[in-house]
Amino acid sequence: MFLELQVPSFSEIVFASVTSLVIVGHNLWLIGKNEQTRIRVEANTGDHFPESDSAVKCERVADFRLVSPDGFAPITNYRVEETSLITDVISGNDRSFCVSLALFAHPITLEAEKFAGYIAEESAGEFVKPNFVAGDTTAPQRESYTKFAKVFIEGNRTQGEDVSALLAGHRLEIIPQIAPSKIDSNRKLPVQILFEGKPIAGLRVSTGCEGVNGGKYLSHEITDANGMANIAISDSGHWFARTHFIRPHSNKEDFEWESFWASVTFRV
Repeated sequence: MFLELQVPSFSEIVFASVTSLVIVGHNLWLIGKNEQTRIRVEANTGDHFPESDSAVKCERVADFRLVSPDGFAPITNYRVEETSLITDVISGNDRSFCVSLALFAHPITLEAEKFAGYIAEESAGEFVKPNFVAGDTTAPQRESYTKFAKVFIEGNRTQGEDVSALLAGHRLEIIPQIAPSKIDSNRKLPVQILFEGKPIAGLRVSTGCEGVNGGKYLSHEITDANGMANIAISDSGHWFARTHFIRPHSNKEDFEWESFWASVTFRV
């Protein structure tokens, strides 16, 4: 079952249209850092992985959980420290697990020209046609966007584990099909993208690595009919994969669009 998140009110829409124009461009990452007997997990927002420009507000958190082969465990002990939302988790064993974060849907209004630029940047033109074609539409575009993030923490006993079963239940989710340590000489990590539990084709999956290209994207792949993509891993390091999906909103009175952003981070 995927997570259903609340729809923002009209007053939130008006406020966001004035104050939040730049937020829609920021990626959301979960960063895992080993600290003796526990792992510090940081929720970071920004476009230079893994750095954070601003902290996620606690009230934006819809769901925070640890996902292990044994099931889910809710995370409630999170806090803001400087430009990150922080929590500390203990896995309890040496098996692989994920920490996942889902934020409540958030509204934004973009001028047609800015919306067109954003759609071009995301290679999402086919997903907004025929409702929006750059240059043909001048009306502001109202959007409700939701962000999801996961960090994959690899344990010492990954042999034989089905890591693809570590599902957070996000509406849009990136699912590594193997543990990063199992990447072969072809240096490809197969991932599957699910939207509402079903594979989605034609989505761009972008990847990057800490310390390379300023933390920006290194490569892009497009999902096939089964929602699969093989992302290139050029070297060892701290990596991310992220994707974005947009479609017409069912609430035509308040929005033209709803979009979903998802990321997963891991170390190779």
